[in-house]
Amino acid sequence: MEAIILIGFMGAGKTTISQEVAKILDCQRVDMDDVLVERIGSISEFFKNHGEAAFRKHETNLLKEAINQSSVIATGGGVILQEENQDVLADKKVIYLKTNPDVLIDRIRNDEENIRPNATNKADSEIKELFYSRKNLYEKLAKITVETSHRCPQEIANEIIQQLA
Repeated sequence: MEAIILIGFMGAGKTTISQEVAKILDCQRVDMDDVLVERIGSISEFFKNHGEAAFRKHETNLLKEAINQSSVIATGGGVILQEENQDVLADKKVIYLKTNPDVLIDRIRNDEENIRPNATNKADSEIKELFYSRKNLYEKLAKITVETSHRCPQEIANEIIQQLA
């Protein structure tokens, strides 16, 4: 099986949907944020101490490593920003989890588990601005786009499986 890569803005459901898809396909799952935390510690602390550029380098190295495995990969929301990552993803099974920005903000604000360094101290309008600055890249890189705004994880995972078949 070729790697299935989920992209989308923070709060789109990449972690949750990757779990569902991996369960259905009975395959390995790689949550890039989780692996990065294991390797570099807290992402928000790393951002603070070393900057976004250093973080993105670690992210790129992990992406290159992960795509060679038979797995479902939940990427970080900003993985699409690096040109090198765009090249890596160009011919892969990339699925964009498209979500309405208001829904994203609601999910981000209500998520007590994940602290997101690119959202923590930002106003809703700034988060939307960040979303719109990335939207075209998500759409450009996606082979499949799945709307996630008001749908349950199982429904989204089943649509992904159907579209990949």
